[in-house]
Amino acid sequence: MDSRYFRLLTLFLMLTPCVGEAQTESARIYVRQIHFKGVTRINDNVLRRELLQLEGTYLNTTALEQSRLQLEQLAYIERVAVSFEPVENVRDQVDIVITITEAPARRYGGGGAYSESQRGSLNGYFTNENIFGTGQRFSARVDGSEFRNVAELSHTDPYVRSDRVSRTVTVSSRQSDKFTADTTELEADLATARLEYGFRIGESQAISLGLALHGVDLTTGALVSDQFIDWVGNNGNPSLQGTVVSTDFLVAELRLRWRQDTRNKLVFPDSGVQQSLTFRAAVPGSEVEYYAVDYGLTKYWPLNGRWTARFGANLGFGAKYGSDTTSLPPYLNWFAGGPNSVRGYRENRLGPRDSLGNPYGGNLFVSGQFELMMPLPETWTERMRIGFFYDLGNVFSTESVSFLDDGGQSLDYDFEFSRLRQSAGIAAQILLPIGVLRLSYGVPLNAEDDHPNRFLRDDIERFQITVGVDF
Repeated sequence: MDSRYFRLLTLFLMLTPCVGEAQTESARIYVRQIHFKGVTRINDNVLRRELLQLEGTYLNTTALEQSRLQLEQLAYIERVAVSFEPVENVRDQVDIVITITEAPARRYGGGGAYSESQRGSLNGYFTNENIFGTGQRFSARVDGSEFRNVAELSHTDPYVRSDRVSRTVTVSSRQSDKFTADTTELEADLATARLEYGFRIGESQAISLGLALHGVDLTTGALVSDQFIDWVGNNGNPSLQGTVVSTDFLVAELRLRWRQDTRNKLVFPDSGVQQSLTFRAAVPGSEVEYYAVDYGLTKYWPLNGRWTARFGANLGFGAKYGSDTTSLPPYLNWFAGGPNSVRGYRENRLGPRDSLGNPYGGNLFVSGQFELMMPLPETWTERMRIGFFYDLGNVFSTESVSFLDDGGQSLDYDFEFSRLRQSAGIAAQILLPIGVLRLSYGVPLNAEDDHPNRFLRDDIERFQITVGVDF
């Protein structure tokens, strides 16, 4: 029996009327006061708003336990212990004492990552999860690589209203020379201000609703594809200086997101579901008008007590609307191939190719992954996973974007089931002190790596590695 409930049961027996006394109903124990101990940096109301067990009501062990769990979920609390104190000369009342072990609220550091498409990157961050004891969060982040720089400031008030509605204000700047290491150069400057409200549904679900204002500048490079010239020259407020085409535009974007997370662990879970659905759309009257929907699902479940199965699926679709926009902005396109979609194919190289033969991405993305992770010695399970996988997916273009091969023949990148690329192989994830190392060896099952048309040829890359580093 849990020690918390053992103490509660003992107290209950102490307060229950003696055997032989007349009783018409079970005695109830009432909570007179709730006290917090060990608190030095957290305001009292920040703790009390997490409580489901209230003062002046009868003792509810379920609500008390849920209150303890909610307190422990706060980033600035390490541990919570609950005890009881009888009220002198009162037989049916107790005081609850909640002892808090605080965790550091301020975190700072940096890290890095490597993948084939994004190459190496470095980042730094500072976060205060409990500004002035209010439970509000402030964060600053910078991220840089050889072709992309990002800076972001964010503030979150988790209780902007008493009914647990959160509000987040974010400003960010993103500058890039290209979208991935293999795409054609396109200079993109995006400045964003976003206001978002979050609503919690139970303990595992949340909905957020927000409005973002984007200021976008796009400029073609020295070697530019026909597709980029066409989009930049026909959307927003285009201009031409010599051979360089550029455009700028403002977009007010509405965003709605639903999330669910029932995983039993954040790192290497073996049961539960994580899924999200995001809808974003430019508000009518914006200088570029579009919408996009993105759905992601990951499900874990144990098999035969030791094996773990994982199924993942990702679906994305976006398109323009209105007569003044030709297609989805290219910086919103999806890419396919590699560790996050179809292993065994070169990262982000599947799907439509621009006039230079480089990946252009697409407005329709389909991906599915199934993994069967083998049992390992108990001492390894928290730090390593090894298993077999089957992947399928691709990215497609269903809008009126023109693609031509070297001979001037029109290319069709519309969706067909036969174009869903497949692979199978073995993969490993290793949790290192500096981050997670992901390795995979995939064998393409229906690749067209010898297609005579280079614009329809698949790029194979059987061994792949990605790594995330924190320091």
